[in-house]
Amino acid sequence: MNPRTPGKVKPVLLAFLIPLIVIVTAVVFMVARNRLHHSLEPFNLAAYQHSPTDLAGNHYNLDAQVDAQLRWDDGFGRMLSVKPLDGGSRLSVFVPDSVASDLRIGQRFHMDVLVKDKGLIQVEELDKF
Repeated sequence: MNPRTPGKVKPVLLAFLIPLIVIVTAVVFMVARNRLHHSLEPFNLAAYQHSPTDLAGNHYNLDAQVDAQLRWDDGFGRMLSVKPLDGGSRLSVFVPDSVASDLRIGQRFHMDVLVKDKGLIQVEELDKF
């Protein structure tokens, strides 16, 4: 007869539970992040062009394609020219190095942006699609 020690977990059970916990955590993180992205209002290009400072302090969702890199400062970030996917004229956006360090012309992104004082559009999060 093989007595069981109470409280001892079988290795097979651990081999199953650890990946399961990792997968569930990853899914919860992705769903939460997706909800945040979709809870933002779309960026209003017409309102921004009319008066950029009226939008200061607000967060928006902007789907855009990188058109050109205007400037890059190592350790600080880059200014990009982007084309909104829903049409309209190009915009300049600032992407801090802490958000992304490898961006290429032609790539498309879902961007969570913040309009700073004086109308600067700063990217706070971006996801390539």
